[in-house]
Amino acid sequence: MRKRPIFTVLLTISFLFFIGSVFVPKATMQTQPTLAGRWQIRSTPINDEKVSNKGNTLGFPDRDMHFSEDGGIRTGFVDREDVGTSVHPLGVWRMDGNRFSATFQLWCPDDNFPCGSVVMRGEFVNDNRVRGTMTAFFDVTDTTRPTGYDTWPFAFTGDRIE
Repeated sequence: MRKRPIFTVLLTISFLFFIGSVFVPKATMQTQPTLAGRWQIRSTPINDEKVSNKGNTLGFPDRDMHFSEDGGIRTGFVDREDVGTSVHPLGVWRMDGNRFSATFQLWCPDDNFPCGSVVMRGEFVNDNRVRGTMTAFFDVTDTTRPTGYDTWPFAFTGDRIE
């Protein structure tokens, strides 16, 4: 008679381990955050730097940014409604867990304006909010900066626009 209760207990424990291993969420079941979609990105100065060392600025506090993903190709563009509906600087992005980076070209209409690029590095606060830092790299020599070019770092937050 003693073998039956031990057998029942062992069978119950085995069953519970089986149920726990089958129904516990696994990493493959979790969804990765994605930038794909439209975002309202708000920029704020770091250390109250409203322009770069050489006086360059992006001239905006807010931008609509659009990110898309087609297979493994991740692209984006920025609405520049301040200069016209046909101006959309292009970019690319990548993900690493809940962190992302994106790089965009700067719009430069002629030789009177510096060209360059903007690099974003950020993280997801939740599925619909991001935060991080951006740096504008202008094609203007600045020997006081480690890159040798005029740079301008700033912080950003962003919300997904449905």
